[in-house]
Amino acid sequence: MSRYQRQTILPEIGQPGQQRLSESHVLVVGCGGLGGPVAAYLAGAGVGTLTLVDGDKPEASNLHRQVFFQTGATENKAVLLARHCSLLNPGTRVCAHESYLEASNAKALVEAADLVVECSDHALTKHLVNDACHLLGKPLVYAAVHKYEGYLAVFPNESKDDLHLRDLFPAPDPTLPDCATVGVLPTAVGIIALLQANAALCYLLQIGNPPVRQLLTYNALDNHQHRLKLKKTYTMPVPEPWKKAPITRAKLETDATLADLPNYDLVFSMLDEQREPELPDGVIRLTKRNPFGQCLERMEAGGKYLIYCNSGKLSLMLASQIRKHDGGIEAFSLKTGKPG
Repeated sequence: MSRYQRQTILPEIGQPGQQRLSESHVLVVGCGGLGGPVAAYLAGAGVGTLTLVDGDKPEASNLHRQVFFQTGATENKAVLLARHCSLLNPGTRVCAHESYLEASNAKALVEAADLVVECSDHALTKHLVNDACHLLGKPLVYAAVHKYEGYLAVFPNESKDDLHLRDLFPAPDPTLPDCATVGVLPTAVGIIALLQANAALCYLLQIGNPPVRQLLTYNALDNHQHRLKLKKTYTMPVPEPWKKAPITRAKLETDATLADLPNYDLVFSMLDEQREPELPDGVIRLTKRNPFGQCLERMEAGGKYLIYCNSGKLSLMLASQIRKHDGGIEAFSLKTGKPG
C-alpha cells in the first residue's frame, strides 16, 4: 500500500476509500485528449478495473493534445493507452476494446461498469453513452471541449426521472463543428480531462462536491469556472439503442475518389468556400444552417447519397441522422474528408 500512501493519508480517503477504489470498475469511452489523462490518473489512483474503448489509431494532427501516444504509432489507441496504464500501475486491471462504442456493444460494456466516463469527441456517441447509462442506472461523467472552453457534468442516473444529457441537448447536433474545423487549445483539453478524472474519483469515493446534476464550464483564456444548476426539460422516454438494428460506422463510411462521385445520386459538401473554393462538378454545398433539412429536401427513398466534410466526423453524424430519420435513404460519409 506504499504506492497509495500519499492519498490514504488524507482523512477523507484512508484505507476504506482506497479499498473502495480497488473494487471499482470504470468504463472510459474514447482514448484521446480526454480519455488519456482520465485513464492514467484513475490507474495511478488505484481504480481496480479500467475498460478502455476506442476504434481509432493515433493521427499526427491530434498529438498536440493526445500526449500519451508517440509520433508514428500505428496501433489502436485503446491498446496503446492500456499498455501505458498497466506499466504505470500493474495493480490495475486494464482491458482494451479495439472498437467504437456502438448500439451493438453498449449494453454489455455499460452494464459491467460501476461508473462511465465519456471522453469521445463524437456527439452521436455521447448521446448513445448517455442513453445506455440512464436506462441501466449507471453514473456518467460527461465532458466536452470546444476551442478554448470545456464542459463537465455528473449524471448519477439514480432513477428513471433523473437528469441526463438530453436535458441539456435533446438530440445530437450534426451542425456543431469539430476540432479539425475550428481548432482546440491542447491545454484546455488537458484541464478538462483532469477535472473529469477528479469528478470520477470524488464520485467513487463519495467525497467533495463534484458537479452532480450541474454543468461546470471552464474557459482556458481567463481561467474562469462557472456552475449551472440543471433542470429537467426532457420528458420523452429515452430510446433503447440496443433494441434497434444498429447503424454501425462501417455501414456509414466509405472510401471514394472524384472518379466515384457519379455513382451517387447526389453528393453534398459541408465545407465552406474558404476550405473548398471550387466544388467538384455536380456537388451541392450545404450551409451551416440546418444541413439536415437541406439534405432531406433533395433526397428520396431508395437513393444513394454521399456527404463529405473536412475530417469525416461531421458528415458521419449527418449521414447517421438521415438514415435514422428515413431508413430508405442510403446516406454515406466520406471517411477521409474532401475527395481527392
